[in-house]
Amino acid sequence: MKITALAFSALSLLLTSAFATPVDLSSGKITLQLNIDLNQDSISTNAIGGEKDLFTFTSSHAVHATPDQVVNDTTPTGGIAGASGTFHFGINSATNSVCYNITLHNFAGEFSSPAVTATHIHEALVGASGPPRIAFPNPQVIGGITSTVRQSVGCVTGPFVTGVIVDGKDTGEGFHVHQIEADPKKFMSDTHSSVALAGAVRGQLA
Repeated sequence: MKITALAFSALSLLLTSAFATPVDLSSGKITLQLNIDLNQDSISTNAIGGEKDLFTFTSSHAVHATPDQVVNDTTPTGGIAGASGTFHFGINSATNSVCYNITLHNFAGEFSSPAVTATHIHEALVGASGPPRIAFPNPQVIGGITSTVRQSVGCVTGPFVTGVIVDGKDTGEGFHVHQIEADPKKFMSDTHSSVALAGAVRGQLA
């Protein structure tokens, strides 16, 4: 690896300022003794709202989504036969944030929804439909173009926008993740397809 004179000077300055003992780079070798404190309390990050831990959750939820749970209003639709999904959520109510790890298997068709994306948390009891409250990026194919596995991973923070307007108001407007924590069974996750508009798979939070 080649180091330019400017980069060399910057590296020397950085290392010299970081350690009490001056660092000599003229030999081309650097020997450093580091004492690293791995005590969790010493770790600081701004990953979510400046919390000390990389990810700090006030609750977590695992959802197993299947096609047989999909309904249109209260009428079962069957979703996409053979499809399934896992929705893992970590909620931080202090920052109104939710981290997600969503995996779909055997999804068919194209993602399709009147919302900004086709993958959501809805406020809806078992066997009933309800408005989307949080929209997530649609899972993308992983493992090659012929793969039947799709995944979406990340975090979103309110204020939430779904793109679905009811009575002149976006269904994500004013929503806070603490509402999920107050009663998870009132919420479900799903993803929608052009060949299963009511939902490809669905699962209730618990």
